[in-house]
Amino acid sequence: MPIPAEHPVLTDGVVTLRAPRLDDIEGQAERNREGGQYRTAEDARRWMTFGITDAWKRRERLMFVIEYQGRYAGTVALEPDADDNARVHYGLSAWARGAGVMSRAVRLILEFGFSTCGFHVIRWWARVGNWPSRRVAWATGFRLGETIPDMAEEGGERVDAWTGWIGPDDERKPRHPWLEHPILETPRLRLRTWREDEIPRITTARTNQATAHFLPFIPQPFTAEDARFWLRDMAEQAAAGRRFNWCVADAETDQGLGNLTMFGIHRDEVRDAELGYWMHPDAQGRGVMTEAIQRVAQWYFDAEGFGGRRLFIRTAGTNASARRTAEKAGFRHVGTERAAFHISSHVDDKVTYDLLATD
Repeated sequence: MPIPAEHPVLTDGVVTLRAPRLDDIEGQAERNREGGQYRTAEDARRWMTFGITDAWKRRERLMFVIEYQGRYAGTVALEPDADDNARVHYGLSAWARGAGVMSRAVRLILEFGFSTCGFHVIRWWARVGNWPSRRVAWATGFRLGETIPDMAEEGGERVDAWTGWIGPDDERKPRHPWLEHPILETPRLRLRTWREDEIPRITTARTNQATAHFLPFIPQPFTAEDARFWLRDMAEQAAAGRRFNWCVADAETDQGLGNLTMFGIHRDEVRDAELGYWMHPDAQGRGVMTEAIQRVAQWYFDAEGFGGRRLFIRTAGTNASARRTAEKAGFRHVGTERAAFHISSHVDDKVTYDLLATD
């Protein structure tokens, strides 16, 4: 393969990829400390003085130092394989994070890998939960592949891994939006994302007779492990551009009172989306969800918010509570599909409510 014998210098005018230098040693040592790695200053010195260069000469790892604002900021590398493909690795110092540095570095090394080295495919993987790594892969155009259980070993344990890949003709930009949840407030509510420390609250809210009846696909009882999976899935859905999911919290105490989800989102000329919701038993009967829905609708229809056209709610015909909430929020009953909503004991009618930006 046409891999250069020595490091070229790659730059986009903001970030530079280059060979290591002696003045990079302290930066590498500091990054090791930030990551909690059991490596010494001597390890950093050996890696900077000959480890990186030696790995390059053996064609085992093509690693560059990332220079940003005139200083060491991290490293990015391609690891070739026997099929003329490669895997990308990257790590960034804490001081350089949040400025798009790593995305710039990855774009530079992708161009090098495809145009100079002639790789056919460049792969990426990261431990499930490593959101900064996934964010870079998303920003640079990787296609997300399967999540593979027990794919790798880290810290002496097997871990699940996200996977992805990119080809030479793929654009180096996001393939879909990554949904960022706005914090929405009313005089008594705050809509935000759920936290891990709220798992007991989630399990209690989703373990009840009404949930079991109208949403039979939700396991009963809803355990802490179910709640952890649900939180991960909500984060995955946002990262894939598919779903917003808000915790409806008390503005004064910040206690989670319920959940409001927006899904089935269309951004084309249709510009519509569906809402789903549930409440903790101790928060029912106070108009909380009606108020939350009205606030989300306000943001959704606002041209400076989401810029949507239509919101709709679908529920079982006999779900009086959900129907009452939709009606109080200003949604109109626009149709009934007979025997179209599967619940625990039978097939119910499915009712649809909607709200337009012009209402």
